[in-house]
Amino acid sequence: MPGPRRSANDSTYEFDANYYRRFYDDPKTRVVDAGSVRTLAKFVAAYLAHLGIEVRTILDIGCGRGHWRHAAKHCWPKARWFGVEWSQHLCEEHGWTHGSVVDLDPARELGRDKFDLVVCQGVLQYLDDRQAARALQNLGRWTAGALYLEALTRRDWLHHCDRERTDGDVHLRQGEWYLRRLSRTFATAGGGVFVPKRAAVTLFELEGS
Repeated sequence: MPGPRRSANDSTYEFDANYYRRFYDDPKTRVVDAGSVRTLAKFVAAYLAHLGIEVRTILDIGCGRGHWRHAAKHCWPKARWFGVEWSQHLCEEHGWTHGSVVDLDPARELGRDKFDLVVCQGVLQYLDDRQAARALQNLGRWTAGALYLEALTRRDWLHHCDRERTDGDVHLRQGEWYLRRLSRTFATAGGGVFVPKRAAVTLFELEGS
């Protein structure tokens, strides 16, 4: 089971070179790689095209190694990608904007406050309940077209993920905890895609089931 839970906004959590070497770089232990993200991005791009959502700006909050940036060049070649990362190590290595989904001011830091696509993959489980709730509020404010969200839940940890490759030192919440809060702003489109209720997007009943 997971060890002591620490916040991604807590300086005691080391998103350092060792963390990324284990979960992103080493083929024997990494949980994700550029190829899998590119496959995922192709799905998201096709689905958003189906929904009629044009992607010209992308906010990748918790951008890590920048896999979505490379995928975006193929899926949305004309879109402008903004990468924000909490890890000071990666910001220094790749030049990402340093910031957190909890307290980023995108208008000040990035020059805009809304984005056609917001990507938040593998971030929220590192935040405590208060921080994660605030993060979801921010995602609702920043998303103009669609949100792609991935967060490890308790059920995922118990039944779905590879524990040898997945970081379990996180806050494991019920999926309902996320969905209840997301429903205040978003309609569920399926596949990890959420569409703001204020957006003029039609979702058939079974698409969001």
